[in-house]
Amino acid sequence: MSENLLDRVFKISQYIEDDEFDVQNQEFRRDPWTMDPLPELYISSEKLNSQVAHLVQIISTGNSINSIRGDIKSGKSYLMNLLKEGLKESLWKYTDFDKIHILLFNEEDFKEYTFTKYVQKMSENVLNKFFPTKELNTYELQNHVKKTNSLIVVLLDDFTGDKLHNISSDTAKIHKSLKGNFSSIISFNVNDMPLSLSGLKEKGWDHFTYSIRIPELSLIEAKDLIRSRMCYSLNKASFRVTEVFSESAIDRAWSTAKGNPWILISILSNAYDYSLKKGSRTVRDVDVSEVIDLFSPSTVQDGLEDHDKFMIQQALNNFPYRERQVCEYLMHKDATAKEITIHLYGELPSSEYRSKYMGTKSFLKRLKDKNVVVVAGEKGRSLLFGLNPKMKERLTQVTSRSQQKTSDEQETIAF
Repeated sequence: MSENLLDRVFKISQYIEDDEFDVQNQEFRRDPWTMDPLPELYISSEKLNSQVAHLVQIISTGNSINSIRGDIKSGKSYLMNLLKEGLKESLWKYTDFDKIHILLFNEEDFKEYTFTKYVQKMSENVLNKFFPTKELNTYELQNHVKKTNSLIVVLLDDFTGDKLHNISSDTAKIHKSLKGNFSSIISFNVNDMPLSLSGLKEKGWDHFTYSIRIPELSLIEAKDLIRSRMCYSLNKASFRVTEVFSESAIDRAWSTAKGNPWILISILSNAYDYSLKKGSRTVRDVDVSEVIDLFSPSTVQDGLEDHDKFMIQQALNNFPYRERQVCEYLMHKDATAKEITIHLYGELPSSEYRSKYMGTKSFLKRLKDKNVVVVAGEKGRSLLFGLNPKMKERLTQVTSRSQQKTSDEQETIAF
């Protein structure tokens, strides 16, 4: 049996064709805490595998609208990206269509959503061109799928609010036009299912053809997740989890995350960095407890040891890429918006420079209205925003001590 992603990760041939699955060694790579959708790092279960197999069968009919739902940070986008690649690679094995088009859209693809933009993006991907009206785009897609015996599968990932309602409604419209040659998967937060379903019902679609609820990780699956990621990082075929994480540390992180994989990874990643800063070779439950306390929304203060650089960098790591660059630059040099723009983008034509400059200036201005703390360093300053009250208080204390130390030194010199 030639191995593909759907078989390697979800073993779907066991459920669809009853084939024997042969696990092959995978090549391990880079950072254990990466959020990239790498197949060998996805921890599935027999329940989820059987559901994915059933979903593939339903999609292959060309006549379905399906859903994937889960809690915040449960791995919906990770799963949707794996499905996109897996369906591109091997959906042809389970259909009679001559051509298959797999499209994935998320909110970033529609800053301002309209039905016309939706079908234009479909046409752009399927036909390599698009048309000015939704009617013309729909007509051209309709002709294409019938003439070429094509299947279009659209994956809509993590839409929220009005966009989720509207794109669900419009997906039902598209299904009516391309019925027999169209399937869709819509992913959303578990609480948003009524919002998506109400959009479908507006266009006469009563219920999802099939729905998957992403299950929480069991404690055993959590340990498997840690093991696979550390093997990946260390380029080893096997790894004893207790070499780095104590049993009680894993129990504490898993309990706090309530089985949510990305919350678990975030906690363990922070605890791993935190213990390294303290010079510890093993992550203990006290390390996990301290980072949970440090990054929780609690306003209660208690006597944690200071690891200032760790806290500052962890706060910066939560920023979007360019905004993090701005703050990291300000830590080394107190700079104007103009200087920062030139540092980030180099010399630009005046038209491009203005838009980049205004973006930087707007970011600096927004800092004033946010949960801001100024961290002074030897070479510059750092403006951090969007912090929880505990983090803000801790960093403010750090800055106050630094400023007091400088003041005391100046008074000593003056004396």
